[in-house]
Amino acid sequence: MGLTCHCSRIYECLVSHRRIAPKPHAFAYRVFMLAIDLDDFPRVKFLSRNRFNLFSIDDRDHIHTQANQGILENLRAWLQENHYNLPADSKITLITFPRVLGYSFNPVSFYYIFDACGEPLVTVAEVTNTFREMKLYLIPYTANRDSEATLPKAFYVSPFSDPNDTFHFHLGCPKESWNVKIDNLSAGKPTLLSSIQGSYRELHSLRLLWYSLKYPLLSLFIICGIHFHALLLYLKKIPYFPKKTPITP
Repeated sequence: MGLTCHCSRIYECLVSHRRIAPKPHAFAYRVFMLAIDLDDFPRVKFLSRNRFNLFSIDDRDHIHTQANQGILENLRAWLQENHYNLPADSKITLITFPRVLGYSFNPVSFYYIFDACGEPLVTVAEVTNTFREMKLYLIPYTANRDSEATLPKAFYVSPFSDPNDTFHFHLGCPKESWNVKIDNLSAGKPTLLSSIQGSYRELHSLRLLWYSLKYPLLSLFIICGIHFHALLLYLKKIPYFPKKTPITP
């Protein structure tokens, strides 16, 4: 299959989380994510941009910057603020959870940036917590053509994770399959291993309609799952970090 990296499509995914310290806890669930070519939004029924539909992508859910001019413009502004000049002819694919009947929660989204010939340039991971706060991480490509970096978290993601830990990102290039690993490290040692294993599916109206039945209320399912497992971690007496935990530079 000659799949262009930046064409719009669906990834049907297995998401897994495995906590290995201080106490073990693991779970996995199946979801789907949309891969959207930001220069050519797909024209299919049941999917819209910035308006209500069964599924939708809303610019307000992504790249919170002072520019506030839309996803592409805000991403360009953020990259420039972080000393990365995006080529004018670059192609950008956003992989994210859609809004479902207007409701959205995106724990993580990814921007894959390619040059005009389809060669990967850089990736941006967009992490959102349950307070709707957001932080972006710029991740370069390595010689093996994966995007990989270990970066300070410097962000309150979970009450059961120190915001002063680090993230290790290993993001595969999205093709027929798509694989992501994000490990939480404390003092250099892994404490929580997260992964996404995605399989390519063609994006069309009938599949979106089918997924509304196969994955009902997707966004609500994700946020409820987060709180349910937070309760289990609390009952296991996993160390708790309050929201006001100071983040050291």
